[in-house]
Amino acid sequence: MKAIKLASVFAVTAVAAAVSTATFAADAIITGEAGVEYTTYTGDSKDTPDLADGTDLGELELHVDTGVVYAELEFATTGANEATKIGMEKLYVKQGAVSFGRFDGTVATGSFMGMDELFGGVDLVTAASDTDNTGVRYKVTPELTVALEATESTDDEDSDIGFALSYVKDFGFIKAGISGGAVGDANAVNVGMQTVSGPFTVSLNYGVGEEGTGTTTDREQMTTSIAFAATDALTLTLEYSNELEKEMDGTYFIGEYVSGDLTYYVKNYAGDLAADDSTNGAEQTTVGVKTFF
Repeated sequence: MKAIKLASVFAVTAVAAAVSTATFAADAIITGEAGVEYTTYTGDSKDTPDLADGTDLGELELHVDTGVVYAELEFATTGANEATKIGMEKLYVKQGAVSFGRFDGTVATGSFMGMDELFGGVDLVTAASDTDNTGVRYKVTPELTVALEATESTDDEDSDIGFALSYVKDFGFIKAGISGGAVGDANAVNVGMQTVSGPFTVSLNYGVGEEGTGTTTDREQMTTSIAFAATDALTLTLEYSNELEKEMDGTYFIGEYVSGDLTYYVKNYAGDLAADDSTNGAEQTTVGVKTFF
């Protein structure tokens, strides 16, 4: 069964279902953002030149929901003159509580709460790839989702098929959840909780697992984020993340001020984890202004 390229099977099935239905009356929704920003690099990234860059903030997203097929297509600038990257974010078929096709993310990290700029939970990663794109999902209840997920095949390795689940419950005073899964030799467990008190939203997350095939690597991550809505227009958010296995930590801060249709912001990545290629890749400070449409 591993020899079957599961991603291709899902893709063919999704196209067949789309062609066989006449339910194409739903309207498409287009969203996007545009703006300009200036970034300076520090610490381990001090040799990187400053970058005045507005083109990276230009993107259009097309959302199409026919009731049976859901798709998200992204058109984004790449930073080069008149250059555009087109990507299929999501494409899946829905049948009641079941959906299958291409998703954006794995159910194994479904319990992660709050800001996910540095870490988004421990996901399922083998030597070939991860399971973030392809799967079959069944929403058993509003709180519980179970899934079959698959890695991509390579020239040297066939697809691995694994299992993932997520359970998240809102108890009113606190929201808490657990998620995880396994594929090949890789596995992951994540727990998260979030509480709101006045203008503060506090989120705590912890994840542990193994990645790889044959020889595996232990993973253990912790993330805390605090969002403070100082006014209706001003929001301050701080994330602290720790890679416990690598003994690395880092912070991400963003302050946003909304005035009319424009959002002014400053954001900062700091610490050895923020400078690591597995996360942001650079210690830096950015100021900018953007609008959403």
